[in-house]
Amino acid sequence: MAGVVLAGLLAAACADGDVRPQAAATGTPPRTGELTWGTCPEPSEAEAQVWGAAEHRPAYARHAARLRCGTLTVPADWTAPRGRRLELAVAILPSTGDGPAEPLALNPGGPGVSGRLMPIGIASGGARALLDRYDLVGLDVRGTGRSGPATCPAAESLDAGPQPAAPTPRTARAYWNRLARAHTTCAEADPAQLASLTTTNAAHDLDALRRALRAPRLHYYGVSWGTSLGATYRTLFPTHSGRTLLESVVSPDPDLRGLLDGVTRAREQRFEHFTAWLAARSDRYGLGTTADEVRTRLLSLRERLTTRPLRTSDGTYGRVETDQYLDAEPADRAGAGAALSSLARGRAPAGDGDGKPRTAAPPLVAPFAGTALLCSQVTHAASFTEQWSAYGERRTAYPVLGATRPMFPGSGEVPGTSTCAGLPAPERPPVEPGRADGPLLLVAHRDEVITPLPWARAMRARTGGWLLVVGEGEHGGMAGGGCAGRVVGFFAGEEGAAAEGGVCEP
Repeated sequence: MAGVVLAGLLAAACADGDVRPQAAATGTPPRTGELTWGTCPEPSEAEAQVWGAAEHRPAYARHAARLRCGTLTVPADWTAPRGRRLELAVAILPSTGDGPAEPLALNPGGPGVSGRLMPIGIASGGARALLDRYDLVGLDVRGTGRSGPATCPAAESLDAGPQPAAPTPRTARAYWNRLARAHTTCAEADPAQLASLTTTNAAHDLDALRRALRAPRLHYYGVSWGTSLGATYRTLFPTHSGRTLLESVVSPDPDLRGLLDGVTRAREQRFEHFTAWLAARSDRYGLGTTADEVRTRLLSLRERLTTRPLRTSDGTYGRVETDQYLDAEPADRAGAGAALSSLARGRAPAGDGDGKPRTAAPPLVAPFAGTALLCSQVTHAASFTEQWSAYGERRTAYPVLGATRPMFPGSGEVPGTSTCAGLPAPERPPVEPGRADGPLLLVAHRDEVITPLPWARAMRARTGGWLLVVGEGEHGGMAGGGCAGRVVGFFAGEEGAAAEGGVCEP
């Protein structure tokens, strides 16, 4: 998920190296809730690549010269504020407007993606006019980036190995057990740190940042998992919540089984849209003149390649490769259609634009922290048997793509498993999203499958606000796309940017 989110955000960075923030020298340790300003670190190589240094180097250099960086000291556990403390990395890009500015906090999702440089990314893209009236605030959420990164080498180095078309109970259970043992080892090494990695604690961190900035309210723009953080913040601090935009909204229902079902259902529906798209272009692809005809032919092709893979000098094409083409994103349909057309004629797909998933940006995510943050926000099955049973039901309900791994971070590398394996259940249930004072805009992308449109509708039923549907399927890409003006308009107080029509066609 993190790679897709970052690919959708038009952002920038430059330089390389990996220098830690240098806090300003003080005679005594900083107090809880205190911001300590220091030298801005140079971005790492991964940060530079992810945030688009090559495309936007002049913009990055211009904004980086004005960036203010520091650390915010917070309790590790907000229910025990006098205990262990954490230092969170903060970066603020001051407003360029003439009038007074309020803080607009940003979060790119993941969970676990470093958000410290997101202000420069936003200021370098289509929503750059936000700087006219807001100080853009980036924060590495606890456990991620430069905010005391939490790691679990045993889990992060775990290799699921080559994946067959569909796992067997034996192979899936073996992976589950290995992941559970790795997580258990890391949890026992520092149980307090693991327990601190919750969405609720992260929301309290946001309000500590608001207080440190001496702001009466905090405006917020969150993407993907950042929508869970934003909804939690609004619920816990309703009177301090300003204008809030939540894009690519995660479901308010914390049941992991329901989340994975929803993602798989959306992928199955996207496939049906793909068959109609191919049928409308039968002269080009030759796969059928109706959606039903195309569907029948594609599933027959997959069955043939499952039993008799096509072996060529360019590679082998079997069930796994075919499923990648069937699961094509809207932006990849032309390449996937050409690849399937070639395979139907017994030929290997030609060229780089063969419709396979595009290469993701380098990871800028803390995997273990991201897993812990997610698993603190969902109720997950405690046993492999429960997860495997739910997977079997998905395979039956969604015969085209139900056997493949759902694109949601709660799904393990092996279908039928969970990334939450071996982690203790949350001590407290996640916060039920509620209503708050500040205006709220929920944004969904019509055909996206990572956070499907029905999730945004479900969130709206709990939180109120407006719902805006973007007419393309790119997860988290609004600020860098043709609808960026709606982002600027909403935060400028132009309610028509949210309410009129409810649809934006980029």
